[in-house]
Amino acid sequence: MASLRFRCRQFYWSWVAPGRIRNYMKCSQIRKLQIGSGANLLPGWLNTTLYPITPGTVFLNASLPFPIPDDSFDYIFSEHVIEHLEFEESSRMLRECHRILREGGRIRLATPDLERIIALYTQTEGAAQQNYIRWIMDNFRSEVGEHSPAHVINQSFHGWRHKFIYDAATLIESLEGVGFVGVDRVQPGDSGDANLRGVEQHGQYVGSEEAMRYETMVLEAIKA
Repeated sequence: MASLRFRCRQFYWSWVAPGRIRNYMKCSQIRKLQIGSGANLLPGWLNTTLYPITPGTVFLNASLPFPIPDDSFDYIFSEHVIEHLEFEESSRMLRECHRILREGGRIRLATPDLERIIALYTQTEGAAQQNYIRWIMDNFRSEVGEHSPAHVINQSFHGWRHKFIYDAATLIESLEGVGFVGVDRVQPGDSGDANLRGVEQHGQYVGSEEAMRYETMVLEAIKA
């Protein structure tokens, strides 16, 4: 019964989403799409999520074609979402992002950095690395009773249901492969474009800005 209720809700969400997207587009000169907003509702953005139970959010399944016209948005932002998709699904998401962006539009992706996560096992990066290991173990695997890099790495993959974690080279290749150019790696919160500055809020969600900054890479790219 609960499963049936959820399917009915999802059908309703998907049915009303195109109208809400059109309303946003009519009212917005600069159109900005956030994919997977969760509770991080950005003012002036079309905040979309797979489970739009928070007021102000609109249903969007990032693994499927977007109900959005070609060349219609100026910005896309997605924070800690793409890693929850299989690689093939995330490739489709990036193609859809490229399709709906206007020429010169920008995409900004924040996601865990595979290189940083794997490096935990080498224990070579000093205090920041050790602080991250302790924070993950104390908050998510305290029953283990030790600060274990192996447990932290497994938490990164399975504990949060991640399906494909990118390193920078692979994500850059994926972005360029669908037509993006000018890929640039920036720090969380920083951007040369004011519309993309300070948009990350994952640190507030997980309860540690330090942990978020340690694990997260942020890439920006342009639709030529």
